[in-house]
Amino acid sequence: MSETKLWLISPRDPLIFRNGKPFTAAPGSRAETLPMPFPGTISGAVRTKAWTNSATGVFDKSRINDPYVVRGPLLVELDSANDIIAWFFPPPADAVFFETANKSKKEADLFDLKPMPALYDVLLDSKDMVLCGFEINKKEKTFKSPPSFWNWQTLLQWLDKPVSQMNVDLDSVGISHLPVEYRIHVAMVNALQSAKEGALFQTSGVEFDYQTGQNSPLKKNRRFGLVAISDLDLHGGGLGFVGGEKRFVNWIPLQSKPPFESCTQNIRDEIEDSGFCRLLLITPAYFGGKNRPQKILANLGVEVIAIINNRFQTVSGWDYQTRKPKPTKHLVPAGSILFLKLSDDIEKRKQFIDLVWGQTIGDDPQLCSDGYGLSLLGTWDGDFRSMNMEDAHDQ
Repeated sequence: MSETKLWLISPRDPLIFRNGKPFTAAPGSRAETLPMPFPGTISGAVRTKAWTNSATGVFDKSRINDPYVVRGPLLVELDSANDIIAWFFPPPADAVFFETANKSKKEADLFDLKPMPALYDVLLDSKDMVLCGFEINKKEKTFKSPPSFWNWQTLLQWLDKPVSQMNVDLDSVGISHLPVEYRIHVAMVNALQSAKEGALFQTSGVEFDYQTGQNSPLKKNRRFGLVAISDLDLHGGGLGFVGGEKRFVNWIPLQSKPPFESCTQNIRDEIEDSGFCRLLLITPAYFGGKNRPQKILANLGVEVIAIINNRFQTVSGWDYQTRKPKPTKHLVPAGSILFLKLSDDIEKRKQFIDLVWGQTIGDDPQLCSDGYGLSLLGTWDGDFRSMNMEDAHDQ
């Protein structure tokens, strides 16, 4: 193995990240893409690039069981020289945007979710956790199109101290999802060298290099790419393939470091002193089909108080050794938040921070090596929030 490096994946075409739904070339079929690839997609591309002989194009099967580390994918914005000018991350699930009083499309009110005291008349599917809620009962509608990715500065501020804010400029928070390009394909009749009547199907791909329209929340001529962190030798980079239909990308070695290389001192000190924290997943995680990790929590005396996450994601794949589909797995989506109570032992608290911040967690070592469960930490004082119904009536 070589030292850990950052690799920029600069797409030359829109990339297809299949969502796992059945797709054939039957008339009317549609192949939909995910907005971001699963970590396994990027890990597979990294290993293919590293273990394929560039001269012969032959993949070295003997290295399949070699140990490796891949972190990512991470979304970045690029300048004309392929230098990174901004990092973007999935929005934390404890941050919710609501419509402003004047129904602005460029601003929204931001409120944070926190654990609430256990209610005697509420039944939960878990007896050892509580619900999360707002400080007041919000009557406004949630904002329809909040940023799909947060920039690093905004995310770090939220991890350090989540504060509800009114009339937040959405452009300062992050960006919307990247645009999707659709392509229509047609089946051919070989004997006639012409299109087969009615045999149309459609594919979609994520655009990373494009000019936006006037109504787009992204400005014109913005270029984006993906970053993978790995200890594998990619032979200097160069052209390769990522995703469906073997779309071309350029692998470029980077000299920069990720902004989350080490936990900030403010967040570290707060977590060590209070014994409580929030855990943010910046890539989907596999916890044995459950919604929380088991091994790392049990070993370090960590207790899960509450969880905020969207519905699980399903991931599968194709096993080239057995020539069969891989078993499906349920993933906890990126952006999920876990409110945690740490051990009373200060050394175990420090150990927990070092094992989690910027590292992958989960109950499957193989998936952790592929980049699933990449995590960051945020502060939490451990207090439970009661909803103020009087303020709700005054709204």
